[in-house]
Amino acid sequence: MESSAKITQGLGVLAEQLPSLITILVCIVLVIARWKRHPAVSLLAVVGLFLLFLHGPVFALIYAQGPSLFLNNNYTSEDVRNLFLVLGLIFNGTRAIAFAPLLAAIFIGRPR
Repeated sequence: MESSAKITQGLGVLAEQLPSLITILVCIVLVIARWKRHPAVSLLAVVGLFLLFLHGPVFALIYAQGPSLFLNNNYTSEDVRNLFLVLGLIFNGTRAIAFAPLLAAIFIGRPR
């Protein structure tokens, strides 16, 4: 794939992520506005939201460019299947890591 085609495809993938990214940015602003009331909860929420903000575009670009980034020119369909299997595991594992601070923010400081 040509360099200009890769750039165009990458911009298209980022454009698809735009509504989610804007929503996450609005959430970050709202959390920061509540920082003085709940500093520990706000810190965890900002960390989780920031990780999600990075996670979406990074993996969208990795999936869009997958075979050309990780495989040589003579790959088989089984190679592509294995690549996307591994990428799927990494994607879901890192997303769980990004959601962990958000989950902690929900339950921190609550009486038992």
